[in-house]
Formats: sequence, C-alpha cells, structure tokens
Amino acid sequence: MVTIRNNNAEECEWIHLNTGKAFSRLLYTNPVCFMCTRCAHTISDSTCAKDNVMVLSWLTATNNKGRFMFSIHKSRYSASLLTPSPTDDDIESNNCNHTNNFQVGIEFTLSVPIKGMEQVVLDVGSISGRYGSKFPKDKHNDNNDIKMNEEDTNIEKLSNRQRKKQRMQQLTVDGVSGLVSIPFGNVEAASQSSLFVIKGTVAHLKCKTYAVMGPSIREDNEKSRYCNERRSCGENIMHSPIVDDDHLLIMAEVTDAYVHSSYWDDKKQLFRPISSAVPPYLKFFGSQTFGYVTSGD
Repeated sequence: MVTIRNNNAEECEWIHLNTGKAFSRLLYTNPVCFMCTRCAHTISDSTCAKDNVMVLSWLTATNNKGRFMFSIHKSRYSASLLTPSPTDDDIESNNCNHTNNFQVGIEFTLSVPIKGMEQVVLDVGSISGRYGSKFPKDKHNDNNDIKMNEEDTNIEKLSNRQRKKQRMQQLTVDGVSGLVSIPFGNVEAASQSSLFVIKGTVAHLKCKTYAVMGPSIREDNEKSRYCNERRSCGENIMHSPIVDDDHLLIMAEVTDAYVHSSYWDDKKQLFRPISSAVPPYLKFFGSQTFGYVTSGD
C-alpha cells in the first residue's frame, strides 16, 4: 500500500497492484472507464486535443494475466490516437500487427468512476476531442463565446434535439465541468509525456495495445476497389469483418495499476467497495442508464 498526496494536499491510501491476476480482477465486472490518450506527435489541426478522454464500456478481460479487449468505432478521435498507421521503421522492425495496417504498443490509461460522476461520464461521451480539449483547464475565457441565434437562447422554446445541440456546443467551448486530469500514480512532478488519469476515480490502469483487428481507412479503400473490380467480372464477393465494417477490436494488456484501498478486498482479491459507506462504482446499461457495483453488505 502506498500513500499518495493529491492536488488538494489530502492523503489517501492506494494499493499498488503488481500481478496479472490482480490487473484482470479490476476488469472482471466490465466497469465504465474513462480512457485517456495522449497524442504523441504534432497535430496538424490545432483544434484537436493533445490530451484526450473518452468513455469506454465495451471491454472485457481475456485472461488472468492482465490482457483484455475492447471495441471502438474507427471514426472516433481516440481510435486515431490508439491505432496510428505504422511508419516504415515500424514495418521493418515488425512493430505492428499481422495486417501491417496499425502501429501497436500505444500506451493509454483507464480510470473507473464512482456514483456521483454520472453527469461527467455523460458529458465526456457527448463531445469529441477532435474539436478541442474536454478539460476546462485547457480552455481560455477570451475564446468562450458561443454564437447562437436569439431564438436559440430561450431554453424553454427549444426542442430536445436543439437543447442537446446547445449543450454539446457549450461543453465544446467550456469543457466538461468536474473533469480534471492528474498524472498516473499521482506523482507530484510529471513530464509532458507522462500518462494521466481522471481525478475522483478509484482505479487507475496503465495499458498498452498489442494487436488491432479491423479495417483501416486505407484497407477500406483498397478492399472497395478490389471488390468492385471482381464484381465487374461477375463474381460474388463475401466479406466477413472481425466485428463489423465500422468497429475496431483492440487487444491490450495492463502493465501497471493502482486501486483505492476502499475498493479492494485484499483477502479475496476482488475489486469492490469494502463497505456500504463507500460509493459504488459505475457500470453502464445503455440509454444513459447506469448500474452500480456495491459492497453487498
């Protein structure tokens, strides 16, 4: 167990996990996670977020050694950070998966939120880092003016769709209230390249990709051209994607992890609240509805 001092100078006890079995136990319940990624290269579009976060719930452990997999839509900004095309050096050194369409070994983190953070989760999931950072700390007040028609400013007159659009615009400009990043391991000094997690969450997992399955944009274009050529010759071309034509299946492994001591049953090696006095952590049922992992007391 280690004592970590957070940004408010409050001390709390965290357990530093160091075995594959313990890593996997953090994912057994398929918790809702904040997935944090950092762009490792210079972004040509200055509006894109260097530090990005999205909500991930389609994930599952695949063994007892810390490996897991998750599905992500290939159009997501996070997908572009997790699955960059390999460089020539990567291909020569075989630092890519068997299709040679994606670079692997990309690091990211997962953070598990608790009851009380539902709105933060929903807000993070409603906007894209492609159009700017989701963190309020990265926003500048002098640029926070939203241009809307006068009829759009009266919320009572707006349809649900218009309200949702206005809410997304506001979040894009101001960032998500309550969303704060801290260095992985909560160390006091962190370099610009350090991985980060979300403050207020109760489990932090450092992860790395080792395989990506699914069509890349380049592969889509080549496959479409190939199939069109074959169809023009009267052939029936069948295509069976790993998931579907829109999603990537990413294989990853946990390489390091911390869990708050109030959420780790050390005797049974279980990730759960140790008492009913501790807020449960989140699962996701769909349709903006959450489930909760409780202590069972």
